[in-house]
Amino acid sequence: MAEFTPEEFEEKKYTDYFPQLQTAYKRAFNDLNAEYDSTLVHALDQQVLNESEPHYEGDGEFSVELPENPITRLKDVVASEEKASELLDLYVDGIKHQLRVVFDFEAE
Repeated sequence: MAEFTPEEFEEKKYTDYFPQLQTAYKRAFNDLNAEYDSTLVHALDQQVLNESEPHYEGDGEFSVELPENPITRLKDVVASEEKASELLDLYVDGIKHQLRVVFDFEAE
């Protein structure tokens, strides 16, 4: 199990923990891209999640802060707002799961 606090994570997430963040985001992307519309997965990755902010909440739990109005940020994607929202929710859940995995709070 990882040994850091929410404050330490915030302070070091883009320095000491950046490789783990990249791994978690990439794994979540790969999991969704294999099963869902790759155009929509790529758009969410590049147009929404590129400006997301992961946070460690403590007790092995993570959250992902999204930019304001995330679905309206999608451009040149043919998908309903409902479908895009559902996939974004799955993507965020996948990122949180992978963060728990890469920081040794949860098994794969």
